[in-house]
Amino acid sequence: MASKRICLWLVFMIITQSVGEDMRLVRMSSMRGSKFQCGNTTCLPFVNLITSTIMKCQMACLAQIYCRAATFYRSTSICELFADILNQNENMLADADATSMNVIAGTRSPPG
Repeated sequence: MASKRICLWLVFMIITQSVGEDMRLVRMSSMRGSKFQCGNTTCLPFVNLITSTIMKCQMACLAQIYCRAATFYRSTSICELFADILNQNENMLADADATSMNVIAGTRSPPG
């Protein structure tokens, strides 16, 4: 009985430690009604996901160390993650269905 408790405690500690180490604190700016306009391959998404909410799209981006921006489309629940977006605010296109988010430089903790 005691060995079972110790084993469960060790498993709990391992899970807690691994989750705690993977957590990242990052701030993102949000732009409703805008999406990234990609005229070339330098701003194509590296991942397209289906997520149910903007918050889950944001969390998907924050979970990826290379993600610098994301766009969420409400009607299709598609979340696009971007790694190499240059001059993000200059590459915006109006789209009432989209919400785009940028990682704010210098807010990633621990630094990526």
